[in-house]
Amino acid sequence: MSDTPLHVHQFDTDFLERKHRFSYWADTFSGSVGYAGLESPSRDDFHQRLSILEVPGVARFQRHQGSVISVRSEPGQVERVEAYPLYLMLKLGNGATSIAQGREALIETGDMVLLDASRGMQMRAHQAVNSLVIGLSAPLTQRWIPGGRDSVGLRLDGARGWAGVLSAYLRSLDLHQVEGIERPLERALIGEHILSMLSFTLEQRGLMSGGETVSSRDHLLHGRMRNWIRDNYSNPAVSASMLADHFNVSVRYVHKVFSIAGRGVTFRDALQCERLDAALRMLRTAANSNTYMAQIAYRCGFSDAAYFGLVFRKVFGCTPRAYGRKFLGEGPADDEVSAAELS
Repeated sequence: MSDTPLHVHQFDTDFLERKHRFSYWADTFSGSVGYAGLESPSRDDFHQRLSILEVPGVARFQRHQGSVISVRSEPGQVERVEAYPLYLMLKLGNGATSIAQGREALIETGDMVLLDASRGMQMRAHQAVNSLVIGLSAPLTQRWIPGGRDSVGLRLDGARGWAGVLSAYLRSLDLHQVEGIERPLERALIGEHILSMLSFTLEQRGLMSGGETVSSRDHLLHGRMRNWIRDNYSNPAVSASMLADHFNVSVRYVHKVFSIAGRGVTFRDALQCERLDAALRMLRTAANSNTYMAQIAYRCGFSDAAYFGLVFRKVFGCTPRAYGRKFLGEGPADDEVSAAELS
């Protein structure tokens, strides 16, 4: 997880002469994504625009309203297949697009299809291209949809059930709003939201495999436990045992709920996220700019200031005091760890 500012990459053909637009797009698109074999009946009057944004866990590619285009890729041709093994494509705008990857799907406006980056693919658009493609990171796919490859190439109806909820969420995911999210933990939640809804979509279609079924009781209990952690993270004595006592279950059952309903995010992970999130809020306020790091550590539930500093640096790449100075514009973010930084 990083606190590095987000960067959006924009590619647009309109700044070029018409005769160079298609060749520019073929080279740029192939270089940034990895597809090849681009074809368009509008080569002589071609126009297209692409936006790329990465947040923790997912990459967002949006092709805006442009010329009709067909795309072909060979197995192993897509870039960064290790980082993003699966892609989720959402059809925007009017018209239909046919996707062939093992099986063929015809997707209409609002529909989605899951794609395997390691396989060859053919995509044929029948009207002007307008789509959103989400690259799904390996850690998130392994946690949320371990059997996701079984669902590759199937049409997910964007007007029904969880697929409809996910489709609406993706369409409302405004690029500028995402850029405006400054808290790293909130950025990471975007990927979690997308994968959780995709998991529910595949389960609803009976397409999930390779994971344990989560009961509605455990889903509800997990949510209540996360809320309890959110209310009590500042207490250094918080533990899985304390949580188990509060909900009248065993410690073993607490860990089981987090393992299954939390999709691998453990009790300890959840507690640490809440504490670090609180630390970020404190470090970003001028009132705390001169506060000792030990005081912030204790207020966030860390009983050891040195440990707080080490955890913070591991997650955000700098010391707590350096982060606060950088955010408030009081100086460069010095990455050197010293006794003063942890005091």
